Amino acid sequence: MNEEFMITRGSKYRVNHGDEEFTVGVFRGLSVIGNDTAMVFELEDGVLRFISSAQIIFMDLLEQAPDAEVPRKVETGSVYYG
Repeated sequence: MNEEFMITRGSKYRVNHGDEEFTVGVFRGLSVIGNDTAMVFELEDGVLRFISSAQIIFMDLLEQAPDAEVPRKVETGSVYYG
């Protein structure tokens, strides 16, 4: 199987991160929380939610971004703010 799956900006996901309710939002990118990498989701009301990648149990792809293209490959932990 040569097919690759990527989390793409602009796609809508349902994220289980250990709370009773899932987070549903559009993936906007990566950021940093302390020493950890966070995924940033925009919720329906415009709020940006930062979820530590270590907290994520699973993610469901609800809607693929219409202009989603395969992004360039990056190494894990590549987010850096200096």
